[in-house]
Amino acid sequence: MNKNAGTNTRSRPVFIDEDQVKQLLDWNEARYALEQAFVSVSNQARDSATRLADQPVSSQPARTFVQAEGGVLLCMPGFVGQHRLSSGSSERTSTLACKLITGFRKNASVGLPSINGEVFVFNSTTGKLEAIIEANHLTGIRTATASLVATDHLFLRPARAHAPDGTVSIQLGIVGCGFQGMMHAIGFVRTQSHARVRTIRLWNRTPGRATKLKEILLEEAKATSSNYSVFVCDTVEDCCRDCDVIVTATGSSEPLVYRSFLKPNVHINAVGAGEYHHAELAQDVYDDCQVYIDHQEGARKELATLRSNIVGEVGEVILRENRAEEMSLLPKPGGISVFQSLGMATEDVTVGRLIYEKYQKTQVDSNQN
Repeated sequence: MNKNAGTNTRSRPVFIDEDQVKQLLDWNEARYALEQAFVSVSNQARDSATRLADQPVSSQPARTFVQAEGGVLLCMPGFVGQHRLSSGSSERTSTLACKLITGFRKNASVGLPSINGEVFVFNSTTGKLEAIIEANHLTGIRTATASLVATDHLFLRPARAHAPDGTVSIQLGIVGCGFQGMMHAIGFVRTQSHARVRTIRLWNRTPGRATKLKEILLEEAKATSSNYSVFVCDTVEDCCRDCDVIVTATGSSEPLVYRSFLKPNVHINAVGAGEYHHAELAQDVYDDCQVYIDHQEGARKELATLRSNIVGEVGEVILRENRAEEMSLLPKPGGISVFQSLGMATEDVTVGRLIYEKYQKTQVDSNQN
């Protein structure tokens, strides 16, 4: 018997690098993939009697951390069943995937990124590895897009419903102008069909990084024919002043944003990953807001010390909205809403599948030409 029998017919998994991801991943397509991820988690959390058969379901354990010399390895496996890749499509797919991330802070001294990641996409029927996708840009877009989805369903849609012409314009504040701050700002700019951005205010602990982001956003304005102003602020208070939507994306372990900095009606996307996920906002903000999360299981572990009113999951808001169900989960009008972004494997699952399917389509198209 041929010792290679059963192995010589195995096709190799494809490798999709960062440059290909940037070409393949569209912001609006990513938004739909993220909505499917949110919905799958909340639908799974419902009891079997109220679980919706026409909506996706999911399975994801809490992420695991493995300490190594000089760094850490994070493992985020997940499964999303019966999800759609695009809005309006009747076709469904199921995806099994796992994201592995390494964080090594000293890499910068040798010219390497401190954080690196890959998403491994498997065939959900056979378990065979189908694709390995470099995940730095993927993670940037999926994290920013999660905030875009939360902002839309918690803040912008209610605002549009009460606007005389159904349109909303916002002043956006970005606290922390590193990679995630940049991705969030670009995401809001590139999805202005949901809300027109009229002003962007930037703050960073090192002002040069905020100045660099201002240059990027002004170039983005030219490319997208947008008409917004960009200001670099000296203080966090100045950055937050009069903003409708704020993104905090720092590594701070100390409060940066206080209640006195905020107007009465504002939505905050708290993304930073300091010692605690909720370090960037002061307690007086949490005393006077409604908090929304991506998944309860992660919140129980990573927000265990948070003292605030956690209303529920964004996915449950979307489910009730789609079903025209009673909408008591929406934030109180005129108040502060906070999306406490933890990140979850299902986001990487649905976005990873989207990239892989688009990659396959480009291969088919190129072979036909």
